[in-house]
Amino acid sequence: MAIDDLAPDFPPIRTPWVIDWLMEVGPTDPGGMGAVPISWGSIEHWQRCIGHDLPPWIARLLRRLSVEFVAETVRAREPDCPPPWTATSSLNRDEVSRKVTNAFRAMTLSKGEQP
Repeated sequence: MAIDDLAPDFPPIRTPWVIDWLMEVGPTDPGGMGAVPISWGSIEHWQRCIGHDLPPWIARLLRRLSVEFVAETVRAREPDCPPPWTATSSLNRDEVSRKVTNAFRAMTLSKGEQP
């Protein structure tokens, strides 16, 4: 998309200030093998430096958003990765059924049973 100078369609954001805070805090910490979710210590340090006293649910939300950010960064490396905000109405029932069947098959095989 960058090569073709295309901008993706993003979903609407109802609380842009939460995303702003996430970007100020991190959104990731450096890890030995690449980016990792922000630590509770990073969130606490940011609060002290900025002068915020976040309610616990906001701190948990920032941490959860960071976890999802890192996970999506890994998934997005695949060339056929769909955007994370794809509407559920556009799901292909056959594809979903195949994925669920494969997931159960993998669980069965991991327990040493035959399919």
